[in-house]
Amino acid sequence: MSNTAYTPSYTRTCRSALIAGMMMAGLAAAPMAAADWYFGANTGPMMIDTAGVGDPTNAGVLVGHEWGVVLGDVGVQGEFTTSINKGDYAGNDVSVDTQAVYGVFRTAGAIYLVAKAGFLHEEVTIGSVSATDSGSSLGLGVGFSLGLAQFELEYTQIEQDIGYVSVGIRF
Repeated sequence: MSNTAYTPSYTRTCRSALIAGMMMAGLAAAPMAAADWYFGANTGPMMIDTAGVGDPTNAGVLVGHEWGVVLGDVGVQGEFTTSINKGDYAGNDVSVDTQAVYGVFRTAGAIYLVAKAGFLHEEVTIGSVSATDSGSSLGLGVGFSLGLAQFELEYTQIEQDIGYVSVGIRF
């Protein structure tokens, strides 16, 4: 045994500082790591408010990322829908395809409210004629949380004369 005093080496000091720094960074990043990814599907009629138009039925997929806040969850959600059952107008098929990005707020609780606002791109096709449009889109709904899945009933305003009433599931 030696009676010399212990002096830490420069390498050991740097390694300890690096480990302490990584632990502090991990604690600071913990709230971000608690954020949740989700995905889901929905279906329902695209209600076209024009005389003589039979409404198409759409189905869609969504994926989102949400962060818990005191009153619920805020998040970002991408949603894509396409017509799975064409509508009709004067003997021509009618379809509506959408792609959207929304900011979403869901209140806390087993039964909750949903509000979303964002940007949407749509393509409406009647027969062989197609038109596209882009703009703002808003939606409101109610959800029911049952274990791992959440069921949601929503109304989304696609444009001035098209609304989407959907029932969906999120995981």
